[in-house]
Amino acid sequence: MDEKNTKEINLLDLIKMFNAWVVKVWKSFINFILYLLKAGYRKKYLTLTLIVLCFAIGEYMARPSNRQYAAGAMASLYGVDAFTMKEIAKQLEQSRANNRYTSLGTKLSLPDSVAKNIVAFNSYFVIDYLNDSTPDMVDFANNHSLEDTLNVRMKDKIYFRLVTRNISQVPQVEKAILNFFNSQPIVQLKYTARRNELKGKIDISVAEMQRLDSLAKISYFKDTEKQLKWSKDRLIVGEQQKQLFYGDMLFLQKVKSEAESELLTSKQPMVLPSGFVVNPFPMNGRIKYGIYGIIIGLGLGLALAACLEQLQKVIQFFKK
Repeated sequence: MDEKNTKEINLLDLIKMFNAWVVKVWKSFINFILYLLKAGYRKKYLTLTLIVLCFAIGEYMARPSNRQYAAGAMASLYGVDAFTMKEIAKQLEQSRANNRYTSLGTKLSLPDSVAKNIVAFNSYFVIDYLNDSTPDMVDFANNHSLEDTLNVRMKDKIYFRLVTRNISQVPQVEKAILNFFNSQPIVQLKYTARRNELKGKIDISVAEMQRLDSLAKISYFKDTEKQLKWSKDRLIVGEQQKQLFYGDMLFLQKVKSEAESELLTSKQPMVLPSGFVVNPFPMNGRIKYGIYGIIIGLGLGLALAACLEQLQKVIQFFKK
């Protein structure tokens, strides 16, 4: 009993020590912030200068000629899978403007006046949470677990993001991107194989439906044979029913219609149903970068003011 009480007291002491440590850390942090504010006030002209300078740099980076806009597009794939498209997209994601062999202008066959305005191009997998072939989330962080068998990457969807300085050139860049992906040899091979598969499904379904139709005509107008059977001193008359084929016919019709629908919609290996949708608000707007400039300038001013005060103390120490 005494040992139990001793352990309980020790646990309570540990909790009190932890709470005291948390309070001490918070007090130290608040005192540090207050010290920075005091140092910044004592060096207010230096702090104000840095704030104004960083604010001006932010506004310069947000000038109209340098504003960047993001455009996104959900791509539907036919015949080719998302992993293959992701690997092909690396050619555009890892392009370098200073090398004409790896630049976006060369890869996409775009003039320099258009290619120089493309800031970045990225591709992302699409996650299906409900397993209903509907895209639910774009994996922007690219960290979705491959061990998750419920929320899986979609094989027929991939998301593209384009960052550009000139939104009027987005339609031209979109056509170049589609042509780049759809002209890849491996993409064309998989697309052709898929179309041949769909045509084969349609032909087989049509032939099978005609065969079932012929069987139905014979079966429906043919007299059912009488079925008699002795079982344990009993005479059992078999169930007299006609064999119906409408279930098989409906199944084949469903397979045929699905194949025809995909064949009609798959005009090319990759399509962008809605195209690249441009966000009208720039990524580096004046207000956003102005606030960033003030915060960065204030932080630099307070840190530099505190360093100068400490440096003065060090100099005075050595003088003494």
